[in-house]
Amino acid sequence: MGFWQTVWSNVLGGIGVGLFFVFTYLVVQWFLQATDLLVSYNWSYKTVSGVFSAWPNFDIRNRSRTRAYRIANVAYTHKGQVHWFDNDSLWGFVLEPGTINNKIAGAPVKNVESLQDTLGLELTIRLQTGRAFWLRGAGPGQMGRGKTQRALFALRAKLESMLIAME
Repeated sequence: MGFWQTVWSNVLGGIGVGLFFVFTYLVVQWFLQATDLLVSYNWSYKTVSGVFSAWPNFDIRNRSRTRAYRIANVAYTHKGQVHWFDNDSLWGFVLEPGTINNKIAGAPVKNVESLQDTLGLELTIRLQTGRAFWLRGAGPGQMGRGKTQRALFALRAKLESMLIAME
């Protein structure tokens, strides 16, 4: 090989390796952010004077060691159609890094007449940053968790069980 061929092959090889490491770093950061919050819930209900009311009780875990999140609202959908937005009960609630908040109760859901109606609702918690896709709760009747989301959460659980420090 000539001098310039050696120089260019070394330069392009260095650039390629650098891009590989930058891309790997970005994928790991995306993975960590996508799996930081784990949301699950169950339903509480009561009947007073023949009027049925139900509300979700959230178990939200912030598995990040460095980032705090602030909740904006809860979106309730039924078969892809908007049912109701709860903009008041969780607005501004701060999820500190490394915390488990399992005492969070939402507001009673409007236009729900029985416990069977609640099982058809899908809950999505939205953050004040606008992020919502990965924050669908896994609770009774919840249909929204896809294969990719389940696989990513399973991978993070496996890595954490092996005691690999992610952050």
